[in-house]
Amino acid sequence: MTAFHQKPLRTQLQALRQCHPVPKSAFSDGVEVLKGKQIVILGCGAQGLNQGLNLRDSGLNVAYALRQSSIDSKNASYQRAKDNGFHVGSFEELVPNADLVMNLTPDKQHGPVVNGIMPLMKQGAFLGYSHGFDVIEAQREIRDDITVIMVAPKCPGTEVRAEYLRGFGVPTLIAVHQDPQGLGLAWAKAWCAGTGGHHAGVLLSSFEAEVKSDLMGEQTVLCGLPQAVCVAGFERLVELNVPAAQAASFYQFGIEQVSESMKAGGVRLAFSKLSPAERVHARREADKLKAAFRPLFEKHMDDIIGGQFAEGMMADWAKDDIDLLTWRQNTAETGFEQAPPSSHFELDFDRATGLVALFAAGVELAFEVMVEAGISPASAYYESLHELPLIANTLARRRLHEMNVVISDTAEYGNYLFSNVATGIVKDVMAGWDLKELGEGGQFDAVDDATLSLVDEQNQNHPIEAVGASLRAYMRER
Repeated sequence: MTAFHQKPLRTQLQALRQCHPVPKSAFSDGVEVLKGKQIVILGCGAQGLNQGLNLRDSGLNVAYALRQSSIDSKNASYQRAKDNGFHVGSFEELVPNADLVMNLTPDKQHGPVVNGIMPLMKQGAFLGYSHGFDVIEAQREIRDDITVIMVAPKCPGTEVRAEYLRGFGVPTLIAVHQDPQGLGLAWAKAWCAGTGGHHAGVLLSSFEAEVKSDLMGEQTVLCGLPQAVCVAGFERLVELNVPAAQAASFYQFGIEQVSESMKAGGVRLAFSKLSPAERVHARREADKLKAAFRPLFEKHMDDIIGGQFAEGMMADWAKDDIDLLTWRQNTAETGFEQAPPSSHFELDFDRATGLVALFAAGVELAFEVMVEAGISPASAYYESLHELPLIANTLARRRLHEMNVVISDTAEYGNYLFSNVATGIVKDVMAGWDLKELGEGGQFDAVDDATLSLVDEQNQNHPIEAVGASLRAYMRER
């Protein structure tokens, strides 16, 4: 049981609900407070490399500290940092002079990494995270003089870089966990500005709210549901005599296009692209899906809040990731992953009734369950809808392999934990669907105006729509 779980319920809820939009004016100083400071990043994976590139392009001093064994072997992290022109040194060389040490290593490495660098960190230095697992779930104890902050982009590292290069950014949560000098928020805002996140919208959160909402989103609608839909949906299309390459293409690219529509204008925009008869059918199927999925979503939320998920994953770490690696291999062997390469296509929404129903159900249900657990509606929106197309972008590149390479090991473990069960639920639902729902389109029963009006009102009045409209307007402010 972690320190969070030992707190009174009222205190837990206060931490989970902490989530306030930070006005654009709060970033008027940009990265100024970090100018001339020495930033040292630990880890050069997807987040480490791409955040470092953005920070350097924003005019900041960035270097990478790696284990001496990584430097000696010139492993992948070393090569990525050197190939991009960064100075690379050992912990002993770089950490003692660092003003801000960003721990962007995988969660399972946080313990030995942070315990190893803490004696090297100078008095009054700053320690940064992009995920709160180590502090909240692993209960890392950090020296009292060190300021502990978080900047958590709500997407994979590859998209952090892609959005920065187009002059924008990705929505980001910032938080301060330990603040002996009273400077934590100023440094977190500057770090966020350096990654470009301030252009897209920033929420002031807590380490507790970030880790609990992040784990829930990635396990269910962001990663777990797309994997379940790809695996089960591919099998169903092949059963219906659709060629394997075409079947894989429908999901590989269709999920991205449906989720992009939802990001732009909410779930209701995706529904609005369907014909009246398709819209009513999709709504009815989405409601059935929500009923079928609710117990699984609630179990994952309960296990995340209660700490059982963290305990199970850390137990797998102690077994050298046997479950994670087995599930990874099983995924690589699925029909969807093994199908012939497929080319990009533009989705005709008249053929996307089933996809709209599936992801409307997933988005709405993830949002509902997170809010019911005490997470703020704004955090629940980012973790259930806004990040979905950013994950789907990775799926469109190289299917599930790319998604699971780019997301963290923690997200990948949670994805499998969810999708292993969810795939069966999707199969059961799709057994009653044919090509009308799954890519070929077709005629559904005609609907009267009264029924259509009720369905449209239901789509428009879900609580996620109002929250999403407000946050999208906030993100559009430049």
